[in-house]
Amino acid sequence: MSIQETVPEVDAFVARYELAYDFAMDTTGEISTLYEVTSTPTTYFVAPDGTIADITTGVVSQEWLEGNIDDYIAA
Repeated sequence: MSIQETVPEVDAFVARYELAYDFAMDTTGEISTLYEVTSTPTTYFVAPDGTIADITTGVVSQEWLEGNIDDYIAA
């Protein structure tokens, strides 16, 4: 997600690194504030009932992912 950056800034970044995936744009910072994003990347684990079960910033570890799968899906 791009937070408070302009479309031209993001387009230039995408072109520079030849990225082929979509970027979510939060040009005002409103969504980031709503979801308490303090840095990127921020990853959310959504439980089967649709609630946000866990949040982590930075690189997602295998332990974090497996722990959430064990707690919310495998149970």
